[in-house]
Amino acid sequence: MSYNREDTVKFKKTEKRRMIMLLIFILVLISTCIIGICACISTNVYQDEDEFRQYADSCLDVYEITDSQSSRTVSYEYGTPISYAVDYAVCENRYIASFEEEKLNEIKASFSEASEAAETVRKNTYDQNGEYRPLERALIVRTDIYESDSGITNLAIYESHNVENGKKMQEAGTAVYTYQFSQETGLSMVPQQIFDENYREKCSEYFTDYFTRNYKDEELAEGWQKYVSASEENYNKYVVTDSGVTFFFDEGTVLDRSQGVVHAGISEMEMSGFLREEIIERYIDPSRPMVAITYDDGPGGECERRIIDCLRKNGAVATFFYLGSRVGSNPENAKAAYDMGCEIGNHTWGHPILTKLNESDLKKQLADTNEIIKSVCGDYPTLFRPSYGITNDKINSISGMPVIMWSVDTLDWKKRDGRKVFEYVSGMKDLDGKIILMHSIYDSTADATELLVPWLRENGYQMVTVSELIRYKQGAEPQAGSVYRLF
Repeated sequence: MSYNREDTVKFKKTEKRRMIMLLIFILVLISTCIIGICACISTNVYQDEDEFRQYADSCLDVYEITDSQSSRTVSYEYGTPISYAVDYAVCENRYIASFEEEKLNEIKASFSEASEAAETVRKNTYDQNGEYRPLERALIVRTDIYESDSGITNLAIYESHNVENGKKMQEAGTAVYTYQFSQETGLSMVPQQIFDENYREKCSEYFTDYFTRNYKDEELAEGWQKYVSASEENYNKYVVTDSGVTFFFDEGTVLDRSQGVVHAGISEMEMSGFLREEIIERYIDPSRPMVAITYDDGPGGECERRIIDCLRKNGAVATFFYLGSRVGSNPENAKAAYDMGCEIGNHTWGHPILTKLNESDLKKQLADTNEIIKSVCGDYPTLFRPSYGITNDKINSISGMPVIMWSVDTLDWKKRDGRKVFEYVSGMKDLDGKIILMHSIYDSTADATELLVPWLRENGYQMVTVSELIRYKQGAEPQAGSVYRLF
């Protein structure tokens, strides 16, 4: 069979079309495979520091709690598998700034510990088949500072836990913490200093109505009414501004957990009668237990600064019995203690055994100490503690001040071990009405204070000055020349 020229041309065209179709098919197949491979290996999880910063910034854009005018700075710490980003408000008050830093470190340490524990569990599971790879985890934190004309500085800290899930980062949990401080003293504050005693009843009524009106039943968390009741566990997270109060509800309490932390405000007008017109700088509940911590022999330099800072951040005060000879070398400590509401006492000039002095020398020991304390603090000391606790009626009378002894001697000067001092005091069954003796010149006493003060607060004790303790426990003002121990 023979082919003419026309048949040959047709055959070649057909073969060319087949080759083109085959080539197109091969290219499509290759492209499909490439796309499939990319899909298998691609991920939305950040791969380096630059990508982490972009991810963190995208999170921080939506984490703002409420409007804040504080200046800010952002810190990034990229790592694998754990990274951190903190967008924090810059606070001019060094005490609040120190508190903020401490809380951020605590949050970071807690996140790191929880992440490592979770990875340990995963590793034990996946190591059996050799498929283990740690998940990327990120802690994103934002802090805000709010000032109020009522004399309150608010610190709010918002944290978000993020973890790799299905080749993308997913928010795994959120939390918010709020703290209030007196602008005058720098002491941390409790709700009773800011609100009327019955403010929770007002809040319960308002927010029960608020969530009922604004959300459908299916949007509300199961048992949400518990978290808007007037219970003491509620309405402790808030910020106070000139326009009102913003309250925060933990995730999963009033709305579905996917909604994260919920915040809602009450205007100043709506809080009328429940928000104090003037804050209470020193709030003491006579029905609750109280204790007076006292420190002798200071001012004590850096260790005493640690003590003062610890008291401040825990909303506590103490009584410092100063030696006149040391006040001049550490005037900033004496002034700081006085300004934050601590009581200042006279502990003589040079710590002599007073019963061995003649009357003239005795008076000089007291008078010189009174004058230098007045020159530094602006007021004379209000109490007297004799050196070594050795005194008599004549000395007591000449002092012209209430004479303060102690009911708990920690022997911190002898033990020089903060943990042992803490264990000794915390091991006592009842400290209500007690005067605790320590000395503010030892690092170990600062260590003990940093353990004891938070422990006392957590166990319901109010830390008050000696004069406040006498006033509430004996129902009368302390009297000059009288000796007090308060067992």
